[in-house]
Amino acid sequence: MIACLAKNLKIYIAVLLLSALLASCTLVKKPFELKKHAVKYAETLYKRQNQATQRVMMLLEEDVTLAEEESLSAAELKMYDDCQLLNEVANREREGKAVSLYFQKQVQNSFDACDDSVTKMELLLKQVDEKIQY
Repeated sequence: MIACLAKNLKIYIAVLLLSALLASCTLVKKPFELKKHAVKYAETLYKRQNQATQRVMMLLEEDVTLAEEESLSAAELKMYDDCQLLNEVANREREGKAVSLYFQKQVQNSFDACDDSVTKMELLLKQVDEKIQY
């Protein structure tokens, strides 16, 4: 009888461990999915920022008013400051340097401010473009 209980206990523990392992696999998968999403978002944000910077450089070579030039320069500096961590992680990855999890989290925490600055810059560029075309 004791042998039967011991055998049932071993089976119970084995089933419990197997269930825990399967559950942990699904739990581990989700952070990787989140990371994948964050990487795609960061790449898109980085591209938008670079496109805005290139457009500012092109506009500053055209006939823009002094007020427009100053507002473009101020918005570009704000965007650069807000996206500094994103640019730094992009440079590190380009150079093949390791990026710590702590730094990755800091970069993710800066996404909102960076995105807001890029969006404001894009709107400002659109306004300046419309004035130049008329």
